[in-house]
Amino acid sequence: MKEDRIGTPITVGEITVIPLEKVSLYHVDTKEGFTMYFSKEPVGIAINSPQKKWAVDVTDGKEVPIESYYEQFDALQQILDNL
Repeated sequence: MKEDRIGTPITVGEITVIPLEKVSLYHVDTKEGFTMYFSKEPVGIAINSPQKKWAVDVTDGKEVPIESYYEQFDALQQILDNL
């Protein structure tokens, strides 16, 4: 199972940073029981400031259009609009 999630927003002054992450769960059933593995990895960061809203892809550190994350993270646009 893999799931894209929006992390807990962090606000400092007038700037809000929203972590965007991928959570994975793997499990294998065996005769002796089962094994589970969880991982959580950063995907990007959405940033809201009085000047603009933008995003950073953490895999390469480059700014990307915030809209590129709206489909992947369903509630992101609504969260940003409510800030």
